[in-house]
Amino acid sequence: MRSYLKLYTTMPTEKMAAFQEMSEDDFRNALLCFKHKMRNMVWTKGTSGLQGDFQSDSEVDFFIDGSMIHIADTKVAQRYGDFFIRQIHKLEEVNRSLTKVKV
Repeated sequence: MRSYLKLYTTMPTEKMAAFQEMSEDDFRNALLCFKHKMRNMVWTKGTSGLQGDFQSDSEVDFFIDGSMIHIADTKVAQRYGDFFIRQIHKLEEVNRSLTKVKV
């Protein structure tokens, strides 16, 4: 199911159910179970480990609007974020090196 979701940005539930060889109602149930299992509570602050936000553990997030599945790839944003963090660390390292140089 996840492999099909990664291939498309929008897809009718009827077509996806046909790919899975399921009825449309059974497919909707399976899709919502898949989404539920891919969400985790992530601790953000506080003393309890239960204080936090729900985040998707999957690279793919989606929602159903009528009979259409709208799919978003969330891994792309993570790659950009990692790139910028690495560049900031490199800039800080170069900045520290330049401040040590006597002119």
